[in-house]
Amino acid sequence: MVLIGFHDIGRKGLEEREFLQELCSTVMSVDKNIRFAGVINSDGKLLVGHYRKDIQSPMINSSPIRLSDGITSFRASYLSLSSLQKPFEPLLGQLNYQLTDYDKVKLVTIPLTDRNDLYLCASIDPVKNCQEIIAKILKSI
Repeated sequence: MVLIGFHDIGRKGLEEREFLQELCSTVMSVDKNIRFAGVINSDGKLLVGHYRKDIQSPMINSSPIRLSDGITSFRASYLSLSSLQKPFEPLLGQLNYQLTDYDKVKLVTIPLTDRNDLYLCASIDPVKNCQEIIAKILKSI
């Protein structure tokens, strides 16, 4: 796994970063079809993440997925999630995860806190047992 991290952090931030890195490592170990695991904040900014070594061009850095205004696939997924989540939570309960299903990859966004300020994002190879993988991820966190 290759680590992606953030810079200029204090002691508390270092502890949080280490925790988030461990979380990403745990998620990556759940299933061989997980391509990427990362944590974004409520602004949609990637804080830390891991991707599989056999991925030639990581999704978060590849130009076809990074749009001209800097929005990555995960940030777009988060923006979609955050705009839909708030109005329906009082009626439907707390969101467990959001699945965005593309032909070439599946993106899963999972709220990590009750404050909805951190989200786990994972990309999964397009396999038929995606729901089983998501269940394993949820169990591991």
